[in-house]
Amino acid sequence: MPSPRGGRNHDCCVTVVLIGVFVVSSLSFAQKIPNESVHEKILAGVDLALQQNYPAAKEMFQEAIASDPQNPAGYLYLAGEMAAEFSDYDGAAFDENTFNSLLEKSQLLAEAYISKKKMEAWGYYYEGTALSYRAFWKSENGNVVGAILDGMSSARMYERCLEISPDFFDAMYGLGTYYYWRTKKTEILSWLPFVSDRRNEGMAMISRTIEYGTYNSYVAMSSLIWIDISEGRYRDAAALAERALSHYPDNRSFLTALTSANERLKDSAAIKGSVERLLASTLSAPVRNIYTEIVCRLKLAQFAINEHRYQEAVDQCMKVERYASDEGETHKDIGPKLKAAQEIKAEALKMLSSQ
Repeated sequence: MPSPRGGRNHDCCVTVVLIGVFVVSSLSFAQKIPNESVHEKILAGVDLALQQNYPAAKEMFQEAIASDPQNPAGYLYLAGEMAAEFSDYDGAAFDENTFNSLLEKSQLLAEAYISKKKMEAWGYYYEGTALSYRAFWKSENGNVVGAILDGMSSARMYERCLEISPDFFDAMYGLGTYYYWRTKKTEILSWLPFVSDRRNEGMAMISRTIEYGTYNSYVAMSSLIWIDISEGRYRDAAALAERALSHYPDNRSFLTALTSANERLKDSAAIKGSVERLLASTLSAPVRNIYTEIVCRLKLAQFAINEHRYQEAVDQCMKVERYASDEGETHKDIGPKLKAAQEIKAEALKMLSSQ
């Protein structure tokens, strides 16, 4: 469930890859958790997480666990909620022990599913997703080799799932994302006979999840947006971000992606609009993401200078500078941003004094 966001957007996107074309008939249908109660609770929890109502999402996933304690889904999506909250709030208050215990429990139950032929595909899907979350967390902690190895293992689990059940659309997201970024990161080796280009296949699989997935449609959208940006398809990326935001208008992950696409399109009005929306959502969140707030305020300060509103630029920079005491305490380094605020403020003050 974690998705790319501000600052290290491209790197985060690659992380998500490590964490995570089948031709199907238009009559194919998405997989659905066999237990109706668990299915409904997982769907509701995913919706709440996309609304960034994390406490309610967490409660819904806990209810899914209570409804069927032997089903890996509740444990796995609860871990996913924790990862999404970690990303959104820039690492605030993350319980690593709980996260790891949820993954251990879900993997143990997934192995039991794999041993049952009727539930085998689900078992591989759950195992693959658990490994993708392990890859995410290892990457966040600087364990790049461990993240790569878990990402490769995750891909193998998804491949096995799709061998058994070719219309398992939610598994296509994780495998397709892996295929794309594995190829992208080994482009320099593309001339070798054993390094195949699977980018198009990967993108097609992600698109299948967007259109037909039951639980992962929106996380697949996030993945494809960053792939479109990587491929230079900025209008496609912006359009897909807008599509997601039409359902979840305050979602900070999609607002960040939209801003990045608009910046590459050099659409000043669109950039300013998405930055203002992102800042408003950030300020209204129960946990303040300092890094995201600072990035937004610096962009708005630069817009103010360009539009000769120098006092507004000074005000924005002063709001950034109040976080000087937090330097070294945030998950992402705000030091360079604080320096940028000083420089923009100095420029704005100089212009004010010359008027």
